[in-house]
Order: sequence, then structure tokens, then C-alpha cells
Amino acid sequence: MAQRLEQAEQQFLDNYKEFLQTIEEGIGSVAFFYREGFEENGDRLFTQMMEGFDSISTDSMTMLYVFSQKKELDAEMKAFYEKVEEAKRVQELPSIEEKMQRLTSEFMPAFQRWKILVDNVTD
Repeated sequence: MAQRLEQAEQQFLDNYKEFLQTIEEGIGSVAFFYREGFEENGDRLFTQMMEGFDSISTDSMTMLYVFSQKKELDAEMKAFYEKVEEAKRVQELPSIEEKMQRLTSEFMPAFQRWKILVDNVTD
């Protein structure tokens, strides 16, 4: 039974890593939309991507179990998910320039840091 749980946790982690990779690729599309002036498309895509985190939020028992084993991961997870919540409100920002600035200087660094930490969780 314990081995099965470990396998389930590993499968969850593998799926989560794939999800983060998909988000990383999608962020490139969001940046492209903003650079080309397609603000509504960028907002819609970015918001949808951030809403994808809802089912695997810090409230998820699996997330809590896998990532709260180490104190630093627990704190980083909470900090990253705060950025996700902020990002969901991208449409409230007044200009495309401010949206691009938030994407590149606030969300992306937090995302990259979290992705690196997740990638380094022992397989």
C-alpha cells in the first residue's frame, strides 16, 4: 500500500511538471499577444492558464503532502500561488504595457523559481 502511494505521488509530480511546462510555453504566447497588441487575447489566455492552477492549488491534499515535506518548499509554494492569484486579475491592469511588465518582471521570475524547485524534487 505504501509503495502504491509513493507511485501515486510520483505520478502526480510528473503530471504537475508537465502542466508547468505547458504553462511555460503558453506564457510565450501571452507575451506575443501583448507585444503584437492583441490585449484581449493575451488577457483571456493568461487568465485561463492561471485558472488551470485552481484544481491543483495549495488546498489540494496531494500538493500539501508532496510540497510541504520541506519547509522551504511549503513557503515557496504559498508565495508562488499568491502570484497566480494576482495574475488572475490581469484584466484589471490599465494598460498593455503594465500587463507585459507584470508578466515579465513579477510573474515569470516567481514561476521560474517555482518550476526549478519542482523540477528538483527527488524523483
